[in-house]
Amino acid sequence: MNNLKKSKIIRFKKEEIHEIMELYSKKISIGEWKDYSITFQKSYAVFAIHRSFKHGPSLEIKKNYRNDSFFTLSSQNNILTSSKSLRKVINYLKRPYLKLVK
Repeated sequence: MNNLKKSKIIRFKKEEIHEIMELYSKKISIGEWKDYSITFQKSYAVFAIHRSFKHGPSLEIKKNYRNDSFFTLSSQNNILTSSKSLRKVINYLKRPYLKLVK
């Protein structure tokens, strides 16, 4: 019985997926994001956001129970923000994506 708890896979809750998908649908409708993927492991779960079909994920929301902060937002292995609240990570993503155009 104790081994079952240790081997439990980390997953996003239904409410968490709903929060992420709400923002995802807005970003995809304006053409900022193109696709997503979800990965579940024993120690973490990742919601990866793709801005291009050719490249790997541009952003990753990682849910991890082993760190002090449950949710981490990273871009190409650089941590942008982390929090115990998914809402704070989502709010960081709601900021406009500004790109310098020459």
